[in-house]
Order: sequence, then C-alpha cells, then structure tokens
Amino acid sequence: SPAPRPAPSAPPAGTRRSGRADDWGGYRSPTGGWGGGGSDGNWGGNWGSGRGWRVPGYAYNSPPRFGIWDGLFLWFLLDNLTRSGSADFFHNHRDDPGYGQWRAEAERRAQTDAELRAKLDQLDRQLAEKQGQPTDPTYLPPDTPREVAIADSRAVSADDDASANSESGGFGGVVLILVLLAGGGVLFMLWRARRRQALRPAGSAPTPGPLDTAGKMLRGKLSGEAYTPSLFRVGMTLTADPTPFILAGGATKVSAPEMGGGLVSVEAVGRLTAGGTTLHRLYLPGGQGFFQLHLGADGRPDECRYFSPIDEVSPADAAEWGFWLDPAEGMIGWPEFQTKDGKLYARQWAPGAARVAPRDFAETRTEAGGERTRRLHAMLYAAPTGAQSPAPETEYVLVAAVEDAGQAWVEVHAGIDVNPATLSLA
Repeated sequence: SPAPRPAPSAPPAGTRRSGRADDWGGYRSPTGGWGGGGSDGNWGGNWGSGRGWRVPGYAYNSPPRFGIWDGLFLWFLLDNLTRSGSADFFHNHRDDPGYGQWRAEAERRAQTDAELRAKLDQLDRQLAEKQGQPTDPTYLPPDTPREVAIADSRAVSADDDASANSESGGFGGVVLILVLLAGGGVLFMLWRARRRQALRPAGSAPTPGPLDTAGKMLRGKLSGEAYTPSLFRVGMTLTADPTPFILAGGATKVSAPEMGGGLVSVEAVGRLTAGGTTLHRLYLPGGQGFFQLHLGADGRPDECRYFSPIDEVSPADAAEWGFWLDPAEGMIGWPEFQTKDGKLYARQWAPGAARVAPRDFAETRTEAGGERTRRLHAMLYAAPTGAQSPAPETEYVLVAAVEDAGQAWVEVHAGIDVNPATLSLA
C-alpha cells in the first residue's frame, strides 16, 4: 500500500475528540470492498437519474442553461456519447449560440480536468466524422422530451424580451430605462431599509443607506460597471423556511437550525475557492450548521444546501490521518461513504468506482473579529432519503479534513437542498 499522505498539522492531544480508529465506530474502512453506485439528480423529473446517470464532477455548479438549452441536458449528452442521438445533437446544433456558450464553458473546465478533456476530444472526433452532413436545427435525440432539453421557457422568454427591448429602444430607450431604474430602485431600497430596520437585531452591523446604494447602482449603469449587492454579511439575518426540515422528519440526519420568530442570524461568512469553483457559506451561531450557496452567472444564488454537523474527529498521528487521506485508500474521496448507522452514500463529486483525491478548498472566513484563512480537503456524498416530494429527496454527507490556525481535524456534516429564495438575501 502506498505511504500515507503527510498529515496536516494535527492539533495537540485533547483539543478535540479522540481520533483513534476504534473510536470511529461505524465508519467503514475502504478495504472492506466498497464499490460505486447510488443515484443522483432531480433534473427533468428525474429523467437523467432514471437512466442511471449521475452528474459528473466536471459539471458541478455549471450554469443552469446555455442559450435555450438546459445545462444538465448538454452535460448528460456529453457523458453519454455512445447513446443514440447524442453526437447527432451536437452535430445538428454545432452553430447554435447556446452550444457555443456551453462549449466555451466546457473548454475552460477541461483545462484542469483530464476526464472532461477526454470527453470533449471524443466528441470532436465524432463531429469530424459528420462534417459536411446536413443539419437540422430542430433535432432532438430519440425519446427525449422537449421539456428536458429546453431550459425553463419563462426564463428564456424573459431574457429574449429584455434583449429585444435593448436593441430596438436605441439611445433614447436606454436613457428612459436608466431613469426608471434609478427612480424605482430608490423607492425599493427605501422600503427594504425600513423593513430591515424593523427586523435587525440589536448590535448587528449597519447597512449602507438606500440613497448610497441607489447611487452606486446608477453610477454602475452609466459607467457599464455591473452592480453586485452585498449578499453575505456577518450579523445579517435570514428568514429560514422550516418546511423542508419538517417534511424531512426522521428521514435524514440533518438538525434544523434554531430560528427565533422564523429568523436566524449569521455568525460568520465563508468564501471557498477550488479551481474555477466558488462557494459561499453562511455560518449560524453556536456551530449549529451553515447554508452553502453557489452563485450563477447573474450573481444570484442558483443552488443552496443546509448542512448540520453529525461528527468530528481528530486523528492522532500519520497512520490515523491515512485512514482519511491515504492516496489509495483514504475515506475522503472513496466511491462511497458509510455513516455510523450503516447507511451508504455514493460520491456526488466525480462519481466512479475508483478513489479520487478530495477537492482542496481555500476558505476565507470572516467573523466579527476579522478574517482568517482555512484549508479544506473535502468530498460530497449523496443518497436518496426515501421521502416523497415535496420532502427533500436527497440527503448529502460532506466530509472534510480541516486545517485552521495550526490545528487539523475531520468534520462530517449532513445536508439537504434548500430553496435560496426562502432566505431573503438582498
């Protein structure tokens, strides 16, 4: 067996709970013969997962659509090029702007992902064989419903209408739009400021005045600079909807956040980066858990999950760190993860039958006392809850080795999907 990966700087003995292997209870050694498996995805009414497909790691946090095409539909076709009609779709739509946007995103990700690079090279070889053949811009692969391939029609039509208005309005139309945006923005920001003042707990950080914010918006419009609101702040309050936690009942290991009057405050804000991926965390008081969000191309959250802790261990030496991080057999990155109750969770990031390296995140964590940097070596796993919609249908397990201020430990969190619109971010 290869030598264990050098352990991170382990914390002094006794600073966290014991990390000896015999204390890990139900955590199952990968030498026990785990394999791949599991299911993933709610896309298209489970259309993809119903065909045995799980979202590959290289498609994680992809934009939800490219032009008129659903993003997951395009990744599904790329991951199933031997499936009838997959390569034909790319041939027939090779000149489509949406395909061009998706291909540019795929090429960017392929710079650091060998598996994706190989898939794109395979696609190019098949496209080369079809070069010069007629194309049909209405083509869809056999047995593919239009609603699976086409992105949300409401979102598409809204973007198309905005584009048409901007092209037909000319300079006068742009000026009129700016005036309306500025006036309406001021009224909206005044209303939001009064509402927040009523909800803000004592001692929370002040927010910029509505006129200052509206002024920044207007200056951004005139200069062409995009306005990005400050969505995540230490001391902000969230209106966390208890519905998904109630519906989940005993089907998950997730503990619902403590919400006084339906509100919960943010104790710390984290920004995690790994390659081209950025995630944001809103940590709740007392270490009870965090909301983890991804922002879409428009700067708005397009994915949100809530995680609560279920275990924490501190390996004592290199051998015990190897149990978690060994390049050949470490649990973080193994195809499946088994929790202490015996439940198995399939690897969500980069699914497959072989172990993969954990994703290495650099986290900038902001608290009331300032900022600090942590490193996380993490892997995400998932399994069906067995609950029926609208209850959460997937439970996640996030396992991470954490390095922070000269200490290191392993965290295990359970999570569910949460609608980001219910958090009332602004």
